[in-house]
Amino acid sequence: MDRTRKVARTLVVLAAVGGLATLGAFSAFTSQANNPNNRVSSGTVTLADNDGGTALYDFTNAKPGDSQVSCIRVNYTGSLNANVRLYTPDTIGALGPQVNLKIEPGSQASPSFPSCTDFTADGAAIFDAALSTFPATYAGGVVDFPGATSAWQNGNAVVYRVTATLSASAPDSAQGATTGLHTIRWEAQNQ
Repeated sequence: MDRTRKVARTLVVLAAVGGLATLGAFSAFTSQANNPNNRVSSGTVTLADNDGGTALYDFTNAKPGDSQVSCIRVNYTGSLNANVRLYTPDTIGALGPQVNLKIEPGSQASPSFPSCTDFTADGAAIFDAALSTFPATYAGGVVDFPGATSAWQNGNAVVYRVTATLSASAPDSAQGATTGLHTIRWEAQNQ
């Protein structure tokens, strides 16, 4: 036999063996179980107010006994139930102990910041003390829920009447002092 025929036969045998090996690899029984359409979508925590970026109180040249009253509507549109707490992330200045801050939750037929026309309190104030004692963190913040509920839910809203008063018995040493600029923050965190 000549060399060319031997090589050709060898190639034919190798091709046949390779084809059988391939056929054997694809001839197994199979079965599948699918679990389609898996997904994770996060919920939302969304809190807003109607102040338009304007301070609840800002009075200068205050004398003992002066006060300012404003109402603000805070509404929740998140998809997750939430806790809401009030606090200030800012440092309160030297006049803080002489300023009483009173915050009352309630309702109002037609909330229009800062008007308190037709405001109706839901009960006792949630904070009524010296501004210098107002909580400085969410963890220590003043807790409030809409009405008798134990969670803020989508569509909940509360109107807060906020009264800042310079103490009628502020000492002479309080003259020229300030609380400094500070934020009253409502913060929601999901339950």
